[in-house]
Amino acid sequence: MNNVGLEEVFYLYKKYIKQILIITLCSIILSVIYTLVATPFYKSYVSIYPSKSDSNISKSFSGIEGLASSFGYDLGGSEANIFNIPDIINSRKLKKAIISKEWKTDLYDFPLDLIKYWKINNKGFLSSLLSKEEPSLEHLQNIAISRLTSLITVYEHESGLITISILMEDPKIAADIVNYISDWIQVYVSDEMALKATKNRIFIEEQVANAKKDLFASEEALSDFQKNHSIADASPEIILSRARLIRNIEVNQEVYITLRQQFELNKISELKEKPVLNILDRGDAPTQKSKPLRSLILLSTTFFSFLLSGFIMYFYDSSRLKIFK
Repeated sequence: MNNVGLEEVFYLYKKYIKQILIITLCSIILSVIYTLVATPFYKSYVSIYPSKSDSNISKSFSGIEGLASSFGYDLGGSEANIFNIPDIINSRKLKKAIISKEWKTDLYDFPLDLIKYWKINNKGFLSSLLSKEEPSLEHLQNIAISRLTSLITVYEHESGLITISILMEDPKIAADIVNYISDWIQVYVSDEMALKATKNRIFIEEQVANAKKDLFASEEALSDFQKNHSIADASPEIILSRARLIRNIEVNQEVYITLRQQFELNKISELKEKPVLNILDRGDAPTQKSKPLRSLILLSTTFFSFLLSGFIMYFYDSSRLKIFK
């Protein structure tokens, strides 16, 4: 449509206004039929804030981690950065739990899992002809997980707020699923943190026992030395040996006291109930559908069909002129 001005465009639309209106009207009718036939989807969401680690516990863990490193152990970093909420939401483990769980819906009198809800286990006409074998549960789960993945959206804001939304055909199931996701993350991370705290406590408990033995051995060594050498003995060798034995006691005592403090703090961390997520908004059953957006579809269809029909008429008019030439 090179070198075509506004006057030519106006003339073209005026000349073929009837055909353009027919094409546009047909497009509008098709879009209306689509919005009436298409399955409606309802969106529900939850918004959560990951809890910040307690400063005292974090300092305690930093000391434990450094101590563990000196003994050749790796405890895997602090609690604040070992869990990424979007990664957990996108994990296959969570999606498999959602697929396998039975959900209550107003469409049925009994709860059912998403494989049955989406009728993925029902074989179509073509699939029945092509294959007589029943699909495995793993195959059905893979199909359901792929479908669920396309319906879940996770958005992490710059402020740290995480929004989890889902589109479902049933508004009640949509709300139940997003609330289940937030509860599942809470339980999963809490269990993992409890397991990690127990692992840390066991490690520190072993080191406390070893430090206690070392302290007892150094005290016994000094006691035996004192029995064999009187305090009045002021020879340089005796004074140096006594100083070394006293220094060993002081070092072992400091190690034992430090480990004992870390052990008590870690016991508190293990027993302390830690909120993993601060839920800002719980999922509610939506009252209006989110898809398809009828007004947006009608407006966009009207605009693009009106524009496209003009191009069609332009090429039609150009081809006619070439034929008659």
